[in-house]
Amino acid sequence: MNETLEGTVRDLSRFGEGVVKTEQGMVFAPGVLPGERVTLDRVKKQGGALRADRARVLDASTQRVEPACPIVGRCGGCPLMIATAPLQAKFKRGLLEQAIAGLPGADGVMLGWIGAKERLGYRRRARMGWQVGGRGLRLGYHPPRSDQLADVRSCAVLHPVLDQGFRHVRRAVAGHLAGKGELNLAMGEGDRAVVAMRSDEMQPPELYRLLESLVQEGMLAGAALRAGGASSDATWGEPREKREGADGEPLWGTVAGFSQANDEVNRALVGRVLELARPAGRHVLELFSGHGNLTVALAREAESLLAIELDEAAAEACRENLRARGLSATVRTDDAETYRPQTAPEVAVIDPPRTGAPGAVKRLVHLGVPEIVYVSCDPPTLGRDLKQLTDAGYELTDAIALDMFPQTAHLEVVVRVEKT
Repeated sequence: MNETLEGTVRDLSRFGEGVVKTEQGMVFAPGVLPGERVTLDRVKKQGGALRADRARVLDASTQRVEPACPIVGRCGGCPLMIATAPLQAKFKRGLLEQAIAGLPGADGVMLGWIGAKERLGYRRRARMGWQVGGRGLRLGYHPPRSDQLADVRSCAVLHPVLDQGFRHVRRAVAGHLAGKGELNLAMGEGDRAVVAMRSDEMQPPELYRLLESLVQEGMLAGAALRAGGASSDATWGEPREKREGADGEPLWGTVAGFSQANDEVNRALVGRVLELARPAGRHVLELFSGHGNLTVALAREAESLLAIELDEAAAEACRENLRARGLSATVRTDDAETYRPQTAPEVAVIDPPRTGAPGAVKRLVHLGVPEIVYVSCDPPTLGRDLKQLTDAGYELTDAIALDMFPQTAHLEVVVRVEKT
């Protein structure tokens, strides 16, 4: 099937695509909004669903706005940039509603919403890739369901410091990259960007010299490169992430590791976690602690805190951030999904990756932890894990949606459950 269809957009998928009703059935299409009448080009079956490569709007929604980025349709990273802020908020609150629908306690929970004032230039970290092939260099983001990169020259949602750093790197390394690889950007020392590059393929010696020059000339705070099967990074300057923590003090992290991308919304997230976990004078277990974004806040109040993080570099950064504040906590390098605490804490705080934490949840249930605060970046896996908890006798007491990534279909959520 490869044809043109007309239809009306009925809804948005959880990835921000339009769900269009046509004579051939429902079709997923990019760049459209609910209520719009559209023409769909090159409709084909992909992954068990009908999808259109392109959509032309015949009757536009009143909620449509001119996107701030000229490549929004090709990049795919900000599918909601064509929508007003109220429509984006409605869509994202709906994701949380779907995730908790039917769970014990959900009917009595007032869903919280924390929006973002900064809707452009807010991202303090980003992950990109590069490909060198017949079309030359492509350096940018991976569009959904595509193995080809969208070439990016500038990014409207990147913090200006990162966008400038990216442009410095792009100009310098164009023509000096081989094969394919990954490029991570983050905020570094002195309000300059840091970059970490990874590739399984050998890279030209000139690339190493160019990264060193970018640091020496002050265009980057630091850089790291690991290529061709090397067991460690080549580094220049200070190649670590440095951000302002929710407490206003510096928070060090790893460029290629995980941290929240939006400082404004992250401060609100940390505040909500503290309100729900109530760590003062209590024994707290934190799983997936990363470099300590939540750890340093919990440690200020908890009677005791045990933090578990698999990545050793992140765990060591967490220890450093605690020491810099004069705080005490036990940070162990271990797998939070399989870690078996000896005794049950009074409250557990978990912040897993997008895949969720079914193994960790199972162990918390087995321990009989009375209260759990769960931070999620993926409502469907959150819903799955909450089902496991409520089946074991827990009840939902609080649910808050946070717009950590304006213009995108991503949503951050904080929920609390307690044993009934």
